[in-house]
Amino acid sequence: MKKWIADLQKLYLKVINSIAFYPTLLSIVFLVLSLIIIHVEYSEYLIDLKKELSISLVNNSDNARLILGTIVGSIISLMVFSFSMVMVVLNRATATLSPRVLPGLISNRFHQMVLGVYLGTIIFSLLLIVNIDAPDREFQVPSLGILISMILSFICLGLFVYFIHSISEKIQVDNILNDLKKSTYKAIQESNIAEEDSENQNSSSVQNSNFNNWYKQKASKSGFLKRISFKSLKDFCIEYGVKVKMEIQTGTYLVEHYPFALTDKELDDEQNQALLACFTLYTEEHISDHFSFGFGQISEIAVKALSPGINDPGTAIRAIDLLAKLFIQLMLIRQQVFIKDEDGNICVYLMPITFEDILFQNFTPIRNYGQQDVKVMLQLLASLEKMLEVDDERKLYYKEIYNFTFSTINSCESKFANKLDREQLNKMIYKINLKFAAQQQFELL
Repeated sequence: MKKWIADLQKLYLKVINSIAFYPTLLSIVFLVLSLIIIHVEYSEYLIDLKKELSISLVNNSDNARLILGTIVGSIISLMVFSFSMVMVVLNRATATLSPRVLPGLISNRFHQMVLGVYLGTIIFSLLLIVNIDAPDREFQVPSLGILISMILSFICLGLFVYFIHSISEKIQVDNILNDLKKSTYKAIQESNIAEEDSENQNSSSVQNSNFNNWYKQKASKSGFLKRISFKSLKDFCIEYGVKVKMEIQTGTYLVEHYPFALTDKELDDEQNQALLACFTLYTEEHISDHFSFGFGQISEIAVKALSPGINDPGTAIRAIDLLAKLFIQLMLIRQQVFIKDEDGNICVYLMPITFEDILFQNFTPIRNYGQQDVKVMLQLLASLEKMLEVDDERKLYYKEIYNFTFSTINSCESKFANKLDREQLNKMIYKINLKFAAQQQFELL
């Protein structure tokens, strides 16, 4: 049963993130609306209203067909052009940014709504054409429906103008980066546990636990782990009276027959399937599932910008700035380390992505691809200095930042022989050294 629930959840995520979701939904709404209008068009209580609106109603069958046919043909042209513009944006994003940003662009609600209104207006108008000169009607022209169709066509024209404005903004890399930053920031905020729980949720409780005699639970299928249902995991543990320790992180590729979790009791095949149903495996990267996907997408845009084919260090520097902001926000939160049951006992030990992992996975590629550009390396060091400043009081991540700063300075040592470049880098290194004790300070280039 739980396997079916997991499959339905996966299908649900696939449907709502599809570019056809809102167009299909709005088409159904307009279809129902057209049927309602056709049904009440000739009702007695609308006769007076139609008399009041007689100056704007069409009563000639030929004129009605001409108007509706024009609306249908025009909106089809608008829809084709708008959809082509969406494809241009997606193609540009793939070529110059990163293929990983496509799911976020495809699921843009406004663009889907515009296409849905276009498609709905076409369906609405076509059904009205069918009902012109219908033999079972007292009145031969659905004049009120034609008026509504004309109003919808005006709305479509307005949406088209705004659509061009929106698509011209969406295609700009700065706006894409800002959208990714906002989505990642929101995901980080949502992953923050309550302040009263943060004191108790620490790694020492996991380290002190003994998992040597626990049983390995192997995956029965492969796929990218993109979402973990904490509620389902908790319910699973309560139902079967077991404890679970995660062995993989979100975003990891889960290989069939690979142990993805440990349990304190041995599970049969059915229970193993129920456990696996608590995890959603699929390909796309949606930032709402986990903030690490947002970090990765921004980092990939920076790396792509530093490639010889693109050669846009300005975009890379902008991405580094946004990553620094997100890293600082990540330093200020506490991720969930375990889940407790109704009695307050730990039933699930999680494996959250650490700050060190996020820092290494996203800044290392930028450092490697940008180590020939002094401005990129200066920006990396400046970002690390900002993190040190924010963490100056608590010093929770000084070691991680120190290690990465050391590797970045080492890269600069072998790549820049120019005196002016070294002077600028040394100014930043000196500024970083002010954060450390004398024995920890870095040597100038």
